Parts: sequence; structure tokens; C-alpha cells
Amino acid sequence: MIIAAMSALLAGVLFGLYVHIQHRALDTADSLTGAAISIGVSATLLWISSPFWMDWTWWSSSSALLFALCGLLFPAFAQLLQIRSIEKVGSSLSAAVGAFAPLFAVVPAVMVLGELINLQAALGMALMIAGLCISAIRTGTIHRTWPIWALLLPLGAAALRGSAQPIAKIGLNEIPSAAFATLVMTSASTLVLAGCLLATNRTIHGLKAKPGALWFAVSGAVNCAGILALAYAIKVGGVTLTAPLASTAPLWALLFGALVFRRETLGYQHIVVAVLVVIGAALIITR
Repeated sequence: MIIAAMSALLAGVLFGLYVHIQHRALDTADSLTGAAISIGVSATLLWISSPFWMDWTWWSSSSALLFALCGLLFPAFAQLLQIRSIEKVGSSLSAAVGAFAPLFAVVPAVMVLGELINLQAALGMALMIAGLCISAIRTGTIHRTWPIWALLLPLGAAALRGSAQPIAKIGLNEIPSAAFATLVMTSASTLVLAGCLLATNRTIHGLKAKPGALWFAVSGAVNCAGILALAYAIKVGGVTLTAPLASTAPLWALLFGALVFRRETLGYQHIVVAVLVVIGAALIITR
């Protein structure tokens, strides 16, 4: 239980950092090309290491198909929506709306997989979602310049991320390898994004000398580590435990934004956010 919780929290930290690296990369690269670079790097890193851990018979299992399906949802299309969301509404608000991802993960985990969630865990998840949504509020400092419909971008990304988790859990029950799950997911995503590049007549060659390409490559390594941590947490702890804890990414994004990237200003409201998230996480872990 503790190992799964720590792994899920690590995933949240990495996804929070990932948001800001993406934001930096978008200064010199478009979202589709950047997504292809980022996910391609993730897949490449895992393929390079695969001879040391992969059993090739795993590819003939039904789990491989399930992981490929997950890859279509997350990171492929979820990645595209997330990057577009950052472009439209900003990194912190994108991460905050992403707090709803656990709802899309926990509901099917309970209804389809038969996982249990008690009142204490449900209350903990509600507190965390409330806190993470509050983290997006900047009273007196936000001036909305984007249309309301743009909120569908981060919400859609959250839905895809969340729904992929119970599907991955089914596959991990047969092939309990977080690395294999992540490799198949990122490989499937890379193929999808490469197809999108071809369909839109785009190429990555023009980005070789641009810093955006390097930043997207760095984001790919961070994203790969985050998906690995999340897959491992799902394998050993289940979706109802790990999904809410991994969704703490907005809090980490806020902290990174204030302390490292200097894009955020912390206020008293963020103390409330931290308290709600910590209490919520404690309730989930001790359920």
C-alpha cells in the first residue's frame, strides 16, 4: 500500500514538472510536432532498455492489445489535448482541470473491475479535487482571454488519462510489467502521432536546431518516468488508490511554477490548497 502510494505521488510530481517543460517547449515548436517528439523519446528510451527486461512472448498476449488501446487514449490524444490546453488556457489551469481525471478512472474501476472505495476514500478524493481546482484560482490576477469552450481541452485530456488507467489495470493483471505497459502505450502513441504528422504534411527536420525540440525531448524523458511510476502504482495498488494520488500534479505544477520557473506567485489560498490535498491524500492512504 505505501509503495503504491509513494509511486503514485512520484508520478504526480513528474507530471507537474512535465507541464512546465511543455510550456517552455511551446515557445519554439507547434503542439503536434512537439507531442510526436516527446512521446517518441519516451518510446525510444524504453526500446533501448527492453533487452534487459522484456519477454517477447508478451506481445502475443491480450494485454498487449489493451496496452495499445491505452496508448491511443494516453498519452497520444490526451497529450495533444493537454498541449493545446496549455496553449489556450495556461499550464496551471490545465493541470487544475486535470484534477478531475480520478473520477474518470475510479468510476469504471469500481463498476467494472470491482475495486472498493469506502466513504473515507471518497471524502479524501473530493477534498483533493476541491483543493486542486482552487489552485487554479488567481483572484485579481487572471484576465480570461480564451473562450469558455477551451476548458473542454483540459477536461478531455483528463477523461482520456483517467479512462486509460482501469484498462491498463486489466492488462497488468495478466502481464504485471509496468515497463512493458509503458513501452506498448508510448509506441502506439508514437505511431498515431507520426500518422498525424504525415497527414498534415509536417516534419520534425525544421526543429533540429530549435530549443523547442530539445525541451520536448526532455519532456519525453520526464513523461516516460511519470507513466512508468503510475503504471507500477496501478499494478501494486489498484486504480482507486493511485488515481487520486497521481492527480496531485497541479499542486506540484504550482510549486514548480513558484519556486523553479518563477511563473507563479504563492498566496494564502495556496495554503488552503495544500491542507486540502494533504488531508485528502491521508484519508485515501489510510482508508
